[in-house]
Amino acid sequence: MSASEHIAFLVSNKLGDSLLLLPLAHNLLRKGHRVTVFGRQVHALAAWLPGLEVRPIPSEGLAALTEFDSIFQMDVDQPLMLDPHNCPRPLQSLTIWLHQNPVRSTLFLDELRQFALAVYGIEDWSDACELMPLHPERGRQNSKRIVIHPTAGTAERYWSDARFIQLAQRLSRDGYDVHFVVEEREAAAWQAAAKGQPFTVNQFASLRALGEFIHESGYMIGNDSGIGHLASALGVPTVTISHRPRNMLRWRPQWAAGVIVPHLWLPLRAWRRKYWRFAVTVPAVMRSLRQLQKQEARSDRPNAAAAPKPGGAVATETPQA
Repeated sequence: MSASEHIAFLVSNKLGDSLLLLPLAHNLLRKGHRVTVFGRQVHALAAWLPGLEVRPIPSEGLAALTEFDSIFQMDVDQPLMLDPHNCPRPLQSLTIWLHQNPVRSTLFLDELRQFALAVYGIEDWSDACELMPLHPERGRQNSKRIVIHPTAGTAERYWSDARFIQLAQRLSRDGYDVHFVVEEREAAAWQAAAKGQPFTVNQFASLRALGEFIHESGYMIGNDSGIGHLASALGVPTVTISHRPRNMLRWRPQWAAGVIVPHLWLPLRAWRRKYWRFAVTVPAVMRSLRQLQKQEARSDRPNAAAAPKPGGAVATETPQA
């Protein structure tokens, strides 16, 4: 690679993956490359990415990439279908590189760092995604507000509507201001479920409006989804409920403090896949939230590490069942 290139940086259609890839874009920029980021989700957040040139996915497809010196895309099949052997410009794929160069890591950002060193020669690496809301002073100003995101990209990642409602009732009894956040197509069903309940259901006109609401909240609880990554990137601690907690160690929200809710032990993999929702209990989620709060209390002690800023990576823990 030459000392300075204009790189077409195509990020995933998924919000979580898009945010996890942003540190590489910023590191490339600091190394002296010109970087143009393409992505549907990140384009919706472009105002919060100062210093990056962000565009939507090009409607003209591969023809739009000929103005660049090289291309980065994590997977070869999305957001654009790229042929590594017949691409309009030299292609770097993280997935192909990891297949050829297996690395020992349980953290995605560490894999990305090793890729950046080997492929782009980046030694002075930063994990920060540098997502900067327009009003950073409002961060977590509603400290007792807990955002619950009860859905996910695929149904297999959903926990349980009934248990999310039980969780919200428990949190409300403990004095928290509980708000569900859902998409427009899900809003009617959840608003019906919220009638007479001590929590509200919210939908937002844009991803940025949702981000502003989360940024001002105290905590985020939800399924494995991109919204959890958005909360973490904005400095809001997360409690993540995952159908595959071991796999989640790699893909967990990686900026603000967070915990992954443990499952009750099930002996067989087939049982874990089929019955995982029953193995995640409301008390386990409450214990995970308390553990997260203890982490924060420790960090607030004298001589402890400073609280994370939006977009700055910290370690994430998994409590014991």
